[in-house]
Amino acid sequence: MEETNVSAITHHPMPAQWARSFFIALLPVFAVFLGGATSKWAEGIVVALLGLFLIFQPPRRSLGWKINTVFVAFALCGLVSFLPQAWFFTPDWRTALQNDLGIKLPTTVTSQPWVTLGCFASLVAGLCWLYRVSAQELELRVARFQLRLFAAGIVAIAALSILVYLAHQSIPFWRNERNFGPFLNRNQTADLFGLTSVLILASGQDDIRHGRTRWVFWIIALAIVIAAICLNFSRAGILILVASSAIWIATVALRLGAPARAGAACRISLAVSFLLILVSALLLAGGPTLERFHLQKFAGSDFPADFRWLIFQDAWQLIRSSPWVGLGLGNFESIFAIFRDASRGTTRSLHPESDWFWVWSEMGWLAIPLIILGALLLIRRVAPLEVGTNQRFRLAALIGALMFAWHGLVDVSGHRVGTAYSALFLLGLSLHRPTKLLCSKITEWTFRVLGLALFAIGLSWAVAWRSMAMLPGAVGANNAKQLAVVASRGHNFAEAINLTTRALNWAPLDWELYYLRGAAEVAQREPEQKALDDFRRARFLEPNSESVPLQEGFVWLRTRPDLAEMAWREALRRAGTQRKDVFRNIMFTADLRDPTARPIIRRLAFSEHDLALAYFEQLNAQEFRPAFSKFFDADPDLTAMTPEEKREFFQLWDGRGDINALVAVVNKHPEWLQYTWRAVAKHRASSGDFRGACELMEKYDSKTVLPPEETGQSLERLRDRVYRGTNDFSAAYTLYRQQMSHGSIDDALATIRHFTFNRNPPVYFHLLEAQAWAAKNNWEKSWNAWSKFEEVKQK
Repeated sequence: MEETNVSAITHHPMPAQWARSFFIALLPVFAVFLGGATSKWAEGIVVALLGLFLIFQPPRRSLGWKINTVFVAFALCGLVSFLPQAWFFTPDWRTALQNDLGIKLPTTVTSQPWVTLGCFASLVAGLCWLYRVSAQELELRVARFQLRLFAAGIVAIAALSILVYLAHQSIPFWRNERNFGPFLNRNQTADLFGLTSVLILASGQDDIRHGRTRWVFWIIALAIVIAAICLNFSRAGILILVASSAIWIATVALRLGAPARAGAACRISLAVSFLLILVSALLLAGGPTLERFHLQKFAGSDFPADFRWLIFQDAWQLIRSSPWVGLGLGNFESIFAIFRDASRGTTRSLHPESDWFWVWSEMGWLAIPLIILGALLLIRRVAPLEVGTNQRFRLAALIGALMFAWHGLVDVSGHRVGTAYSALFLLGLSLHRPTKLLCSKITEWTFRVLGLALFAIGLSWAVAWRSMAMLPGAVGANNAKQLAVVASRGHNFAEAINLTTRALNWAPLDWELYYLRGAAEVAQREPEQKALDDFRRARFLEPNSESVPLQEGFVWLRTRPDLAEMAWREALRRAGTQRKDVFRNIMFTADLRDPTARPIIRRLAFSEHDLALAYFEQLNAQEFRPAFSKFFDADPDLTAMTPEEKREFFQLWDGRGDINALVAVVNKHPEWLQYTWRAVAKHRASSGDFRGACELMEKYDSKTVLPPEETGQSLERLRDRVYRGTNDFSAAYTLYRQQMSHGSIDDALATIRHFTFNRNPPVYFHLLEAQAWAAKNNWEKSWNAWSKFEEVKQK
């Protein structure tokens, strides 16, 4: 039994208590190892393990009626969204979904009760975890053991992250772009490592105080964590590392008095803190200092702070437009896309970039003060931080938990099982022990029942993911999407329709389900209106991404080309500045020479001048001329084009069009000569007008940076240096300039040709030769030199 009496536990920890400590300390580490348990299968495993533990080892002491009331009230905030929607005002977006799009929504506040129910199970699991950790009645060295074991586990994760990164390998369930760390978002990886650093400091300082050599391990561990944060390169991790370490060191040194050995330990800790601040300054400063350390390749780009504020603005508009009880757990992503205005973009925003905004939007405003009240009630039990109470370890754990809450203002680590369980573990271990809590059979059996429910739920998530079962909720909806894709590829479109229709009963705001069903309905030759309605729903629920109408166009292409064109126009509109890339995607995927797609692509191209340029790039010479003439006739003055687009336009004309027509047009518009002077010059040279060609080259192509002339050198001295057999280009350039200034053109030409004839001089030597031949009115040779100048310059 865990709780017998305080005195016995304080002095005689039993083997069972050590075993429980292994589980409690390593469960959050295991969740982190499973990719942060951000996938439902991984969360299912963690929740099932927690449930099984609660069945056999529930908390046997109550945290008191105040904390219990807060816990229950907070859980009820997650259930309030199951009340009838008629009791609250109906937001406009809900009316639009029901009346305009014909989506059948339940009568509850939450639009997706099954999704909300699954998220509520995750919420209850987190609350049970916090309660179980906080209600432990531990002997002090067992508490220290748990904290050390947790820190060692995270250090092992950091070391594994570094090893995998440097070996250019990957762990299958660690999914992130940079292949570093277990989390998809590097800010969560940095958050975890930053919080662990202060525990490492506390562990190392404790070993130094007691004269144990184990402090060497903690120094190495700290170095590993710092290296991991640097390689991860999230500025949030650096700030958490420095702030939490500095706060802990300052508090220990200034408030928690210590004998001589402890004072020495504090001084060592202060030195470590100084090194941390120095590393942080280097990383945060960036610029030339960072480049000298060759770390810029790790930098990437943090999530733009200004864009985060734009998301906050849109999230606030969503909160204002929703009932005071919130949207219901699990509904933010589906509804937020409709509200994106200030933060509008082509990528989908999965969350509001803030734990606090996320909780407020889904659980209502009442959840925020309940979180703060519950935290304050727990933090009150941290005091007193007096000698002999693990005060340094508990202070480190408390600082870590508070830094986690602070980081939650601008990140969503609190909604990731790996980081959330870690922070709750630190908060629970920061409480003063012995806790003097009272035993409670009600608490014990309540948590046994909750454990049984969590075990069943977690196991069902993991099994459903593995077996692709149609489990009601988010897991079943995701499985349905994958199965529907497989069914469509196998031309079993009726099965795809059945799968998506069934999943829409659980997730009626999932735009992908509507798109998949619409595509299957088109292939199954269902009435067109059904597919049109589903595609409209998909576009409404995902109003920003161009991929939805883009793929819809490919679906319609064979049966209704007119609808395909409408969908593609919408995709181009959404793409904004990226529409040229989207148009290329349409051309390559639909096949430019397909008789059905070709007229659509041509109409799309001629609707926008930048698309026309992309279109012309894919045409051969035979196709180019009629299409080009039609486009040019529509806008003969090219008024809609930018200077850069005009330059690209004339390059295409020169490469595939009629050069005589180009020259004729340029003669009518001399201001266009600046965009196509090379083509006109080549045409003049091919017609025998070498002088006209050279004059164009001199006007537009002679702006080359030339070296300074040497001073104080006689012609004889310069000539001796030039013809000595070495590549003295500086002397040759100075000699050439002096000879040209004295009118000795033949001598100057001989000087420059000494290098251009059979050597590899700087490119501007060919320019000088062209000018020398021009001075002799030998325009053909001048043109040849200009051509050589252009050829060498292009290399």
